[in-house]
Amino acid sequence: MYEKYSKAMKNLTLSIMELLGLSLGIGKDYYRDFFQDCDYITRCNYYPPCPQPELTQGTGPHTDPVALTILHQEDKEEGLEVFTGGKWQSVRPVLGAFVVNIGDTFMPPLQNV
Repeated sequence: MYEKYSKAMKNLTLSIMELLGLSLGIGKDYYRDFFQDCDYITRCNYYPPCPQPELTQGTGPHTDPVALTILHQEDKEEGLEVFTGGKWQSVRPVLGAFVVNIGDTFMPPLQNV
C-alpha cells in the first residue's frame, strides 16, 4: 500500500512540476526532467484530538526545505497555518483537496521572475 501511494504522489508531483513549467513559459519538461529521478520523502503525520487543544503544537513553526510539499488535510479541524501579513493564519481544510506548497528550494528561472 505504501509503495502504491508513494508512486501516485510522485506522479502527482511530476504533473504539478509540468504545470509550473508551463505557467512560467519554460515548457512542461523543464522541471519534470530535473525532478524525475530525485528522491521523494513521504511523511505521514496523525494528531489525534486533544481534550486541551491549547496545549497542542503539531510540528511547530517551520519552512519546507524541499521544492514542493503536497499536504492532505483529512480532518475538518484546522491545523495548518501560514505566516502572512505578520501573523499566523489558519488554512481551512477543503475535503478531497490537496494543499500544494512551494518549498524553500524551488527556484524559477531568473528571466521569468
